[in-house]
Amino acid sequence: MTLCSPNTLIEKLIATAHALRLGHEAEGAQRLRECLNHLEPMLAFLPHASQILALIPSMLAAQERHDWLGLADYLEHELPVLLTV
Repeated sequence: MTLCSPNTLIEKLIATAHALRLGHEAEGAQRLRECLNHLEPMLAFLPHASQILALIPSMLAAQERHDWLGLADYLEHELPVLLTV
């Protein structure tokens, strides 16, 4: 897998959030896995890596609870801010 830029990852996160908001849980779960696969190698270079890592358990808990809107909020609003600052 090739690394993507933070901006490309943000686009992927937002697309994943939109899929979840539209009720496409299976597609959203697959896209989430892809986003996390892109995020993992980036963490070494991101200034807010510790904050991002602290957010992931909450995101996974939302997914486990089937709280698709809560998960979409993390993906669309909270993570992108940490990737751009």
